[in-house]
Amino acid sequence: MKDICNIAKQINLATDDLILYGENIAKIKYNNFDQVNRKGKLILVTSINPTKSGEGKTTSAIGIADKLNNLGHQTILALREPSLGPVLGLKGSATGGGECVLLPENEINLHFTGDFHAITSANNLVSAMIDNFLYWDNPLQIDINKIVWQRCLDLNDRALREVEINIKKNLVHKEKFQITAASEIMAILSLSKNLADLRQRLDQTIVAYNINNEPIYIKELKITGSLLALLKDAILPNLVQTKYETPALIHCGPFANISHGTNSIIATELGLKLSDYVVCEAGFGSDLGFEKFNDIVNFHQEFTPDCTVLVVTIKALKLNGDLPEEKLDTLDLASLAKGLTHLEHHINIIRNYHLNFLVCINQFATDLPVEIEFLTHWLEKNKIEYGINNTYYLGIKDQPDLANKIIKLANQPQHYTPIIDFNHTLINEKIDIICQKIYATNNIEYRPEALAKIKHYNTSEFKHFPVCMAKNHQTIWGNADRHDNKVIIRDIKLNSGAQYFIVYLSKIITLPGLNKNPNAFVIDVQDNTIINIK
Repeated sequence: MKDICNIAKQINLATDDLILYGENIAKIKYNNFDQVNRKGKLILVTSINPTKSGEGKTTSAIGIADKLNNLGHQTILALREPSLGPVLGLKGSATGGGECVLLPENEINLHFTGDFHAITSANNLVSAMIDNFLYWDNPLQIDINKIVWQRCLDLNDRALREVEINIKKNLVHKEKFQITAASEIMAILSLSKNLADLRQRLDQTIVAYNINNEPIYIKELKITGSLLALLKDAILPNLVQTKYETPALIHCGPFANISHGTNSIIATELGLKLSDYVVCEAGFGSDLGFEKFNDIVNFHQEFTPDCTVLVVTIKALKLNGDLPEEKLDTLDLASLAKGLTHLEHHINIIRNYHLNFLVCINQFATDLPVEIEFLTHWLEKNKIEYGINNTYYLGIKDQPDLANKIIKLANQPQHYTPIIDFNHTLINEKIDIICQKIYATNNIEYRPEALAKIKHYNTSEFKHFPVCMAKNHQTIWGNADRHDNKVIIRDIKLNSGAQYFIVYLSKIITLPGLNKNPNAFVIDVQDNTIINIK
């Protein structure tokens, strides 16, 4: 690895702009660049619905950024920080793979610069203060049955999904933990523009309701200053590098299935000021992270993508064409053909916003030439721009065709069109539009609890907020059956600090559990170095 100060010099950062965390990691004093005008263009990477092992959005984003830099285009990568839950559970890593990796890999995957710990601590301080007010005779008249704030933990621990908080004798309430990546503090931090915006968002965050059913805000807990003290370094974006020395801003980590799924807007904005191109990733498929990027992150149309990259794999196309998981490495053109309908659905999602895009075929070693030819023939027949990505294996030695096409598209005009007029639509209308234009279904069922809350919020000062759909990521509609297009709106929650409503579909959970053979089994330390013993 290069010394991080040398990586910083590539994007005109001085040592005084950095807070060093050793030789390979630094935080950036982003407010040093408040007066700098943007010069960069934004490339957003999304995908179709993935296999269990993913589509390779992260590796593709890293590979694209590396290749752009290799071709002489000053490029910064902007990605989310990993959550410990998936790293120690099923995922194992969130820093890429093959030739497309972030460095230092182990440090980024584990404690990194402590941002997740700061967010967890801030979140749980709010909970502790709510319970402390209740203990000391409840001067805010908190209704113990209407506490909406949840504790969080950055681990997969299903035992904490339902807990009982014993404050003192005859003062008990039920609570649900959620994973830190799904917490409102995470969402607030990643959507804040600066420390002043963070303060305002924290102040206006509703944590509970009083006995008169009036909202109680964080500002009434009188702890906003303490929360800012815990978060003052976490708000600074982190600078690391890829294997090929591309500068990478790794900051914040909201999940895309239960939150909005993109790195901080501070990191994205800073990248656009310091480089010609910024490559970002929106989590999971275009039905999740991409939609939320456009409807939440780009709510004020400040971060409209100049080029959208839709990552597809032969494996995922066959999976979405009904081929069983265990047979994805086998030749099956029938399932591949069925999977093209799924690909077309995701293409239409992007077209809804009238954005420049191309399909990125992320090639695996198991892909057969006849399968690649089958897919490219369909794309050419339908006049869909595409490129083939082999950076996982070849790194910057990959062919420049994909990168050159991305540059060409990013510099062409487009006519971005939001799918929702948020100021003139009710909450249920926003949900209906997403179901119709993103999920392509009118088969929507609202559960009574969701309907009651929507009716209440439609008359509130928050009714103009966007909605964040929380659903399973493996299918368009969040159902186990890939052909079941019914969308069940189970519940809705107001995140007044993050400034959006979370809409819970079907059986989505906000605190994952560990799988039978979690990655925690195979991590060890030898000679003071973290290793994977698989």
